[in-house]
Amino acid sequence: MVDIIINENFEQDSSELFGNISKGNFDSSELFKLQMNAKELISDSEIDELISYGMIKKNLAYDLPYQREGALKLLRDLNATALLADEVGLGKTITTAMVIKEGVVRGFLKKIVILTPPSLVDQWVSELKEKFELDFHIVESEEDWDKHDFMIASIDRVKIFNRINQQFRHREAHRISWDLVIVDEAHKLKERNTIRWKFVDRLQKKRFLLLTATPFQNDLLELYNLLHILKRGHLGTMKEFRKKFLYRGNKRHPLNPIELKTKLEEVMVRRRRDETGVEYKKRIPKIITVELTKQEKTIYDNTVRLLKENYFRADGREINGRLIVFAILPKVTSSSKSAIESLQKIVDNDIYHDGTRDFAQGILDDYKALEKDSKIEKLIELVKQIRSKSEDEKILIYTRHPTTLRYIVEKLKPFNLKIIEFMGGLDREEKSNRINAFKEGNADILISTDTGAEGLNFQFCRNLINYDLPWNPMSVEQRIGRLDRIGQKRDMYIYSFATKGTMEENVVDLIINKMCCVGMVIGELPIILFNLGLDGNGKTGKNKIEEKLIDSFIESKGNLEMFSQGVNEIAEQIALGMKDYEIEKENNKKFLDD
Repeated sequence: MVDIIINENFEQDSSELFGNISKGNFDSSELFKLQMNAKELISDSEIDELISYGMIKKNLAYDLPYQREGALKLLRDLNATALLADEVGLGKTITTAMVIKEGVVRGFLKKIVILTPPSLVDQWVSELKEKFELDFHIVESEEDWDKHDFMIASIDRVKIFNRINQQFRHREAHRISWDLVIVDEAHKLKERNTIRWKFVDRLQKKRFLLLTATPFQNDLLELYNLLHILKRGHLGTMKEFRKKFLYRGNKRHPLNPIELKTKLEEVMVRRRRDETGVEYKKRIPKIITVELTKQEKTIYDNTVRLLKENYFRADGREINGRLIVFAILPKVTSSSKSAIESLQKIVDNDIYHDGTRDFAQGILDDYKALEKDSKIEKLIELVKQIRSKSEDEKILIYTRHPTTLRYIVEKLKPFNLKIIEFMGGLDREEKSNRINAFKEGNADILISTDTGAEGLNFQFCRNLINYDLPWNPMSVEQRIGRLDRIGQKRDMYIYSFATKGTMEENVVDLIINKMCCVGMVIGELPIILFNLGLDGNGKTGKNKIEEKLIDSFIESKGNLEMFSQGVNEIAEQIALGMKDYEIEKENNKKFLDD
């Protein structure tokens, strides 16, 4: 008997990346596809309505007809093998989840895998669970693939290829016959000779959905690669494509553009915001400058001196500067309470040198004599100002650290404010109760850590306060995304604290004013960072922007002027990326919509 392989890679140049990988049989694969199509034609009635919509309607904040229509078209006209290219911000996740739910209810989707960027894994799991009552399981190791039928994986984690044994680490995924494979942010599949492209291509799939708002950038060959992985032969061979659509090798402007667009539309669903009536409101950034008192500035300077000059292990070895920035500095700049907690741990732990512990104790003594906490006083002042606008003005406050969260609650409670705490570790029911309390008027303020930020929808709130700011712009974007969603009816105010005379000033200006609040729609920043090669994590496991900022801070050795120069270099790179992205958006509109 011949082994049957679905969606086999038939590339003549498939060995370019991997060397000599054995290929299956073309004829048996084609025969299998014919048999599958025949069975589906016989057994499946035409899908002319979403019978599952009534089951999930109650869980959706808004009834948006274009999402249902998109799901129906994907199922009815394209057999869920298509490019979903809705403009950014229209809810491709919801449309796709409707396809999944319908297929599960009708019984023809029994094995499903969703491949997403690492930052979106938890968000997909949450959306599918809370809105569509579907349990998807995250792939953590190679052994997980056979444990469940509905899987979600970080594509960056599972695409790892061992060049020594010429095998994917997660090759078990290629042995499974998937009823549906979904790839989010599929513009990352535009390069055919990448490990990512090859991993996805080798998955056995009966149906295949690619999700991206920007299928076309500046290179028609990238568009070919995207459609080639979706549907073999749809644009012919590469040689045929070049001859038919590339005018004198021009990769940007196609020969026969109408015919190319027609071929694209045969496998694509795309809607624009102006067609759907969806309107995103403005993000209005407000940097709240905190002026330190002389006592506070002395404490801050001494803390930097501790970490820079006096941070040693008990045996006298200096502790790695990068580790200091990762573990200590964010807590020090978060709040006085968080700083005291971190310093106390140094004092109490004998792994540190006596000199380090004594220095830390001196700073703790200064904290005890502190007469004023300028940052918390500025927060109280800001909260009063926001609440004075109207009685029902709600506020979402974010902090990175639970210690700071509890400190904020303690300081705000005397002002007769109804406050809800939100952090990781809450079960689903408790999360729902707290969200409803915030939404229905029983609470004025919700204070959350970043671990509690995923999957929350607070369109009814327009005020967000970043009490401390992550150096990872995608974490900040996720915070803002809780407010900046479909259904937000008012412009949003994004307040971010920055302590004058510290590195916070430069970081807050970069991330808020130059990245997250420059007129973009939620979901556009990840595309820009990908185009720049700055998405995802770097060598240390941190986000690449965060890594660049940390490197710049360490190299500056505490010199704020030098640090500022490093931050400005990053800002210039981001500005160029945004300019290129605007051109990319226009190219997509001209090519796909006009």
